[in-house]
Amino acid sequence: REAGSWWPMAHRAVLASAWRVADVCMARSRCSGSRRSGLGPRHPTYCRVFSSKTTETLEKPADENDDRISTTDVATLRNHYATEGWVVVRAVANSALIDALQRDTDSLEQEAKTFTHSRRRNGVFFETQSVSGKKQNPAAKPGLLRKVGAPSKRHGSFRELVGLETIHTIADTVCDMENMKIAVDQVNMKPPNGSGSGFPWHRDFSFLKPKALESFSQFGGVNVVVALDKSHANNGGFEVLGRTHLTEQSDEVVNIMRDSYDGGVDDGFSCVGKGVELVTQSDELGDAKQSGPENVFDETHRVCPNLQPGDAVFFHPKLAHGSMRNNGHERRRIATLWYVGRGEV
Repeated sequence: REAGSWWPMAHRAVLASAWRVADVCMARSRCSGSRRSGLGPRHPTYCRVFSSKTTETLEKPADENDDRISTTDVATLRNHYATEGWVVVRAVANSALIDALQRDTDSLEQEAKTFTHSRRRNGVFFETQSVSGKKQNPAAKPGLLRKVGAPSKRHGSFRELVGLETIHTIADTVCDMENMKIAVDQVNMKPPNGSGSGFPWHRDFSFLKPKALESFSQFGGVNVVVALDKSHANNGGFEVLGRTHLTEQSDEVVNIMRDSYDGGVDDGFSCVGKGVELVTQSDELGDAKQSGPENVFDETHRVCPNLQPGDAVFFHPKLAHGSMRNNGHERRRIATLWYVGRGEV
């Protein structure tokens, strides 16, 4: 691709590496939520730390009929991904696919409505939401889910999402993942009104199974979160800790973080394990801050993207991320996809 040329995309999408601070966590959304998400009153945001005062926003071509993005813009995204470890892409999945994903997620939740413990059924793993967040503990109430693993084994909409051309094109062009395969697909639930615990800070690569981890170590990988409902600071939205993918940790710390992940606390960010104690404190604004004998992750570049259904976050498998509990009145569901390189072109 030559500098200044245009990069074609199969689907029109606005790619954005980040937004102005007001747009990230505090501005009122200009778009309605998904048809099943519901709308609730806004609450004071707890997200107070951002990577910079203003960041890049990619513009559409002057010709609205031109569905291509210049390589200059792609270079901006590539640089942001390399530096911060994440980028946001608008409208990766169109409304028809989002509707299908929502219907199929509803179907999975309906199937599990009587489950009181986590269980595997016909190749799909249903993890119930316990009071503690530990998957081995009983559900807080029958049918309350925390996540569902391998929904693509049950529903075509998730298989379509896994193989979506737009995802693979962006992964190739922005994240240098030219040829990749799926290692993990799941859908994460975040029930409203404080029913579910948050997800502690963690790095996904440490949860890869041996063969997938070997592929990642040799050929790299990229993870993608696709919003099925609105995701923002007021409903336990997906958060990233920018630049943490550049920080190496000892195998001991990586294992501690992995082993202590199963089980959050009220704020979703506490972690305890094997002699390294990680706790969080909340100030009067409710801003969760990691403290303790060892501050494992730097929260200086913490961002909670404001996502609409169909928007996606592409992030490095070593980037620390997590989410708070959902104290709002709308549910928040995201599809999460972990890809690793194949090693052949």
